[in-house]
Amino acid sequence: METTLPLLKNTKQISTYLSNGIVFIWGIVFLIYPLLLLPVLTDPFIISKELLIGGAALLSLLLWGAKIALAGKVTLRRTDFDLPLLLLILAFLLSAFFAVERFDSLINTIPLLFAVIGFFTIVNGTKKESGALFLLGAVVLSTVLLSVWAVFSFFKVYPLSIPATQIQSFSPLGSLLEQMLCIAIVLPLPLQMALPLLKGKTDAKTVSFAVATVLIAAGGIVTLIQLIFNHQLAILPWETGFQTAFAAISQDTGRVAQGFFFGSGYGNFGSVFTRFKQASFNSNPLWAVSFGHSSSFILEILGTTGILGFLSFFFLIFRIIIKPTRKFKNPLFPSLVVAAILAVVLPFSILEVMLFVLLLALYVTTDALRQPQKYFDVELRFVTLKKGLLSFSESHTTTTYENSKVVAWGTTAVFVLIVGLLGYYTTTFALSDYYFQQSLNEASARNGTGTYKDQIKGLTMFPYRSGYYRIFAQTNLALANSLVAAVPKNAKPSDQQQATLYQLIQQSINAGRQATTLSPLTVANWQNLSSIYRALIGFGQNADNFAVLAAQQSETLDPTNPQEYVALGGIYYQLGQYDNAIRQFQTAVTMKSDYANAYYNLGHAYEQKGDLQNALSSYQAVQSLVANDKTNSQKIAQEIKG
Repeated sequence: METTLPLLKNTKQISTYLSNGIVFIWGIVFLIYPLLLLPVLTDPFIISKELLIGGAALLSLLLWGAKIALAGKVTLRRTDFDLPLLLLILAFLLSAFFAVERFDSLINTIPLLFAVIGFFTIVNGTKKESGALFLLGAVVLSTVLLSVWAVFSFFKVYPLSIPATQIQSFSPLGSLLEQMLCIAIVLPLPLQMALPLLKGKTDAKTVSFAVATVLIAAGGIVTLIQLIFNHQLAILPWETGFQTAFAAISQDTGRVAQGFFFGSGYGNFGSVFTRFKQASFNSNPLWAVSFGHSSSFILEILGTTGILGFLSFFFLIFRIIIKPTRKFKNPLFPSLVVAAILAVVLPFSILEVMLFVLLLALYVTTDALRQPQKYFDVELRFVTLKKGLLSFSESHTTTTYENSKVVAWGTTAVFVLIVGLLGYYTTTFALSDYYFQQSLNEASARNGTGTYKDQIKGLTMFPYRSGYYRIFAQTNLALANSLVAAVPKNAKPSDQQQATLYQLIQQSINAGRQATTLSPLTVANWQNLSSIYRALIGFGQNADNFAVLAAQQSETLDPTNPQEYVALGGIYYQLGQYDNAIRQFQTAVTMKSDYANAYYNLGHAYEQKGDLQNALSSYQAVQSLVANDKTNSQKIAQEIKG
């Protein structure tokens, strides 16, 4: 007995340290989440925050696993949101697995998986009121800092001396819309915490939250002013988002069943938009914008995760809003309701999705402390084969089960395996992205060799992003052009130069093809491949045919975009196939009757063919369309006279 009690005491103390470690990790995350940006990454705004959540999730999962192993049993806090969240992440993972562009979808889905892991570690690691208050305070404080930044920037007082941040519309979240969404979601939290002030309660906590409410509201107001008056909003019209979402789950040729149940894969809305938008969208002022998000989050998940993802999300929302009379007492309930409403009417990036899931974890934690009778812990135990292999029961039961430590150590082993697997790929992804950003810096400094070497490192570490291959293809092509330009006029390249030139061209082609293999539905990859072959016309065997075929694939994937027809028409024009060029330019004009560039190209094709009357008509159409553009108006007038 004398030996057992100190051991038990030490075990509980270590377990407390592990729980405090989880709380501390997520407190730091909440504190720096909206402000973190790492210029060493290709997307310093989003990727930096994804890595932050990923690192916190994996580290806290390890601490939770250690706590389970130490206790010798698996104890879980049951909540109303366990099943909805598990179904949601399962639907997203299945949509990625069945997606044509699987790697793109997985890369976009993993951050959500990290957030779900964060939910379970926060809920099961935060059992004290002090811990919950620490996390709530971190969320509010970080949003206060973000709002203060917004107010300073609005009045052109810039907090940092970094030139890139000294822009009135700059936001550490990447855009003013992201900033507005973050502020709008968090604002109800300090407001709820400050309400006792109206009843005369003036303690430090209440006053602090009241001040925070004012500051966050000020940040929201100045952000909204900029969004409205500076025309910063570029959101896909709701009717277009609705149409493309339903087309994606019902008209995906060759995979109708997969499209209906699993969509095209979360994160792949760009390819959904190009394939399924209607030609009428060309009359919209935003017709040339390549939208990566739908009109609203619910429409995006319908098109990208199918009916299963859509229903899973609404199941989660349903669980949040049921029994509102009880839940209105929770200070995070209004924030979750605001987030749910915004998800219906506005697009969410992964930043808002992760924030929503993590705030849901704080909601559960706070609710469990306020109403412990509504929550209870269950223990996962190993039982006899007659009763099944695994069983859940309330942790306070006294029934004897066999080998509970086996389950505990098995669970810890699974956690370690998850951390190892996800940690490895996340690390390689981060290092790869770092090297690619370094390559872009080298390119800006006109260091072709450094650019090339850093991109090789990036592709070797994480060879799953088609965008990397696109960039690498253009780098090789640019180096090949530089090599040709370095050869003196009328001189013949040396054998070494010829070998290097051939290698660069072949690497450019191979990288362009690899991009289309990884993401065959992404129009930019086919445009890139077509541009490579087009640059090689006259030098590479069958380059003209390959350039045409790649451009035709771009048209197939973006059939209502007049720019694709102008691009293919340009290749035909370069090849002297003027009839084919005219057909392409005419199609572009039909799709968008006010597209001056299409008329201009059409006029040149007619002129080269010798049809001067139709050429003149096309030029006159251009002149009418650019009448308010002095430079272009003068240029076309001179061409008409000539």
